[in-house]
Amino acid sequence: MLNKYYEGFEGEPELVLINEEDKNKMIIWNGYFEAILDALLETDLEREGIIDDYFRHEGWYDDSPWKIKDIPLTIKQLNRFDLDKVNQSENIKIVLPSLVEDIIEFLASSSGNVLIEYD
Repeated sequence: MLNKYYEGFEGEPELVLINEEDKNKMIIWNGYFEAILDALLETDLEREGIIDDYFRHEGWYDDSPWKIKDIPLTIKQLNRFDLDKVNQSENIKIVLPSLVEDIIEFLASSSGNVLIEYD
């Protein structure tokens, strides 16, 4: 279980990626995750997949846990992350590049379904 992206934020909203096959988890402070998705909304990506669900506040906001429907698309979108599009403090911005890499690695290494659990 990877939880370094939630340390220091205990008690605040968290988002958990769960590999359904091996039950491996990645726990992320929701503020980091939303900063990544906000930045992706500022790019020229099509509003589909996880970006569309975030924009509409659907998916994991409505049903938790929620299955990521298209992992390759999500990886492709995350690969387009641009730190220059992030409108957050430097303390948050400094963490995001490694977090994006770790999320991509987590998704790429899963051979089954990945769920998002929102709390």
